[in-house]
Amino acid sequence: MSKPLSYAVITATLLLIGCGRQEAKGGANSAESHAPGTTLATAAGPCASYVQGTPGVVNTFCGGPATVKAFVSGKQYDLSGGTCGLRNGMFNVNLGVVSTADLGGPKPDYFGLTAPAGAGHFTNAALILTVGGKAYALTSNSGDFTAAGGTFTGAAMSDSAPVTGSFTC
Repeated sequence: MSKPLSYAVITATLLLIGCGRQEAKGGANSAESHAPGTTLATAAGPCASYVQGTPGVVNTFCGGPATVKAFVSGKQYDLSGGTCGLRNGMFNVNLGVVSTADLGGPKPDYFGLTAPAGAGHFTNAALILTVGGKAYALTSNSGDFTAAGGTFTGAAMSDSAPVTGSFTC
């Protein structure tokens, strides 16, 4: 075998082996990552490590008293550090990090609910939950709320996963 051909075969073999290799779990979390596809992040970072205005981070709700206990297909998720309140005739709950596809790596946890303030009961409010790196848009939902907290139930638009839970303000 000629020398240039043997180098080409070895190089191609090493490239193929590298393509099938699993990356080690570790490295930076998604708060320290950059554009999608350029990070080896395997976990979301803590809420406070995301900076509003950096690529993929729209807003953060990390230091408030609100909490959420959510169940997605029976699996429990607990979130804390959010805010609740009235604004422009709407009742809002926000916890975690509002992120976009520009954030590389696993998506951080987030819960957002916006419903008309006067009712105390809602149907088909704006409701989204991101846990375990996956976002669940609950376009079909209902629940109740007071200034102290409330409950919610719905089905995820993407896969119809049942989502239920409660929140405190």
